[in-house]
Amino acid sequence: MVNNAMQDGGAVSDSVNGTVSPHLTRLLVRAGIATGLDRSCLAGVPGLAVLHEDGIRIPTATILRVWELVAGPVWKAGGSDRIMELWRPGTLGVWDYLFPVSSTLDDAFRVAGRRFTAIADPADRLLVTRHDGGLTVGWQGPYLDCPEYPLIAEFVPYMLLMVASSGAGRRLTPTQVALPRRPSTSPQRLAELYDTRRIEFDAGHPSITFAEADIDAPLPRADPVLVAILDDHAHLSTAAARPVRGWLDRFHAILESAMADGAPGLDHVAQRLAMSPRTLQRRLREEGSSWREELEKLRRRRVDRLLRETSLSVDSIAARVGFTDSRALRRAIGRWYGHGPAAIRASGPT
Repeated sequence: MVNNAMQDGGAVSDSVNGTVSPHLTRLLVRAGIATGLDRSCLAGVPGLAVLHEDGIRIPTATILRVWELVAGPVWKAGGSDRIMELWRPGTLGVWDYLFPVSSTLDDAFRVAGRRFTAIADPADRLLVTRHDGGLTVGWQGPYLDCPEYPLIAEFVPYMLLMVASSGAGRRLTPTQVALPRRPSTSPQRLAELYDTRRIEFDAGHPSITFAEADIDAPLPRADPVLVAILDDHAHLSTAAARPVRGWLDRFHAILESAMADGAPGLDHVAQRLAMSPRTLQRRLREEGSSWREELEKLRRRRVDRLLRETSLSVDSIAARVGFTDSRALRRAIGRWYGHGPAAIRASGPT
C-alpha cells in the first residue's frame, strides 16, 4: 500500500494561504443561479465583484459563503449533479486538463493531487492511495465545522469521478465511495449519483475508489510532453496569482471581532477601518448592502449556529449577539424564520 498526501510540489508564496482560485466558485455561482438563487443574495460577498478576472485568487471565506448561499436551492434541485452538469473540461482551469493528457488515471491523480492548489486552498489535500485492487483518492480540508461540510464532502468525490471519466473518455464506475456523514439525501439518489451502491458512511474523510483495471488503462489522449507543460503551468500560475483581499474582507473581520464584545457600533467599526461612519455607509451601499443588513446577517448566522449547536439559553444568546434582551431576539427570530427559537433548536445541526 502506498499513501501519498499530494500537495504542490514547488514552493508557493505564503500570500496564497487562505485563498482559492475563482474557478470552482464561478461554477457554484452559476449552479446557484440556475437553480433559483436570487442574485441579490450574492451582493457584498467578498471577491465576487472580480470573479470573472483571470490571474487572481479570492478569499477561501468567499467560496464557503457561496456554498452557504447555494446549498439550499442546489440540493433541492438534485445536488452535486446539478453543479457538475454545468462543468466542461477547462471549467476548473488548467487543473482539468491534467487528466486527459496523463498516461493513466493513476498518473493523472498523482499530478492533479500535487497541483491541487491550482483550484483549492493550500490547506486542502488530495490523498492518493494505491492498494491491492485499485486506487483511493480522498480529500481533506479544514472545513469540518462548516454547516455545509456534508454537502461539500458529497460533492468532492463526484467532481473527481466526473473529471476522471472525462479523461478516460467513458463513464467510470467506482468500486466504493466513502462519506464522513450520512447526508439527508436518499440512498437511491446517492447510488445513482456515484453509479455504485457501495457507499460507506462515517468515514474519516470523503474518498472515492477506482478499480485497478481503470486506473492502469492507457488514456486515449495521453501526451507526456503536454502533461509536463501543464504541470509546470499549474504551479507557475498559482504562484503568480494575485490574491484579492479588499476592504470588505477587513470590514467583515472587524465586524466579527467587534461582535465578540457585544453589540458592534458603527462608529467603532468605522474607526478601526480608518474611515468616517458616513464613508463606511457609502462604501457598503456601493457593495449593494448597508450597515443594518450586514449586522443583521452576522447576527442571524450566529444565532442560528448557537441555537443548533449549543445548549445556551435564549437570554445568553441574546447577550452574545448584541440584542438588548431575549424578547428582542425572539422578535428577530420570528422575523427571520416565521417561528420561534425552539423550532430551530429542535431541528438540530445543519
